[in-house]
Amino acid sequence: MTSDVESITVNGRKTSSSEAAGFLASVKVGVQTVTVSSGPMERTFEFDFCLAEEDDLCLVDQALEKLISSRELSRNAIDTFIMRAGRGVTARRYREGLATYLYGVLAREAVEDSGRVDASGAPLYEQRYNSAVSLLSTFDRPAAEAICGLVAFHYNQFALAVRKTNSHRVSDVAARFRSIVTGGSVVTTSLADRSHGNLDQALSDSVTEDLLDVGATALDGTKSPVVTQLLPSLGGLRPQDQFKVRLIAAEALLAVGDIDGASRHGEALRHSNETGAWYAGFRTRLQEVGR
Repeated sequence: MTSDVESITVNGRKTSSSEAAGFLASVKVGVQTVTVSSGPMERTFEFDFCLAEEDDLCLVDQALEKLISSRELSRNAIDTFIMRAGRGVTARRYREGLATYLYGVLAREAVEDSGRVDASGAPLYEQRYNSAVSLLSTFDRPAAEAICGLVAFHYNQFALAVRKTNSHRVSDVAARFRSIVTGGSVVTTSLADRSHGNLDQALSDSVTEDLLDVGATALDGTKSPVVTQLLPSLGGLRPQDQFKVRLIAAEALLAVGDIDGASRHGEALRHSNETGAWYAGFRTRLQEVGR
């Protein structure tokens, strides 16, 4: 619908408002330039249409499967994926979202763009993760769901990660973290054997993979080699990842009766805005074990 428009052009061709509306409603792919004017006032808009067809989405998924089966993640491998997926013309945004995320994994693994940051000082890989989610969040595809779940987990957005149920392991581990920080009941048995598709494992970066292993560890008093292996490198992790490791370490160490170790990690979290409910219960349980 238009209002107070005296003239309208679409892609440089003058037309009527009704004809412009009909044309734009029929477009599936491509950028359309629309200029409207009323007296001396003129405004130009660009509409980027990209309504993906199922067949084209399947072509992109097939190209991703080939990349995964090659067991190689490199700039050349991603370029090959883009070339294969390019046949799915209407699925351009889906292809771009997947490729952007894969380039982000390369950056985080320090295979490409090692140490680079964006204008705000944030790591380059996070910029790419964010861009990928912006593109993929509107697609109801397993790969898109897995990536959005992994990135949500990366930012400790546990409630969002829980909803990405096509990635069961990410969803299960995120649900555990959400229950812990809200002071709810927690599944203490290992989550490592939970069923999950291969996409989240195939698409996660190595740091996220380690953190998912930590988050899935048993909290029932069983010695956890996964936690103890990651603790020595705790200082090298970003604060949001330290948060995840310390939270699980505090619970795991308390379960095996290591009061000093549990207390040390618990104290490191006590001033976090997100752990108020958890810390109150944790202190009580710590005192009960120490009696």
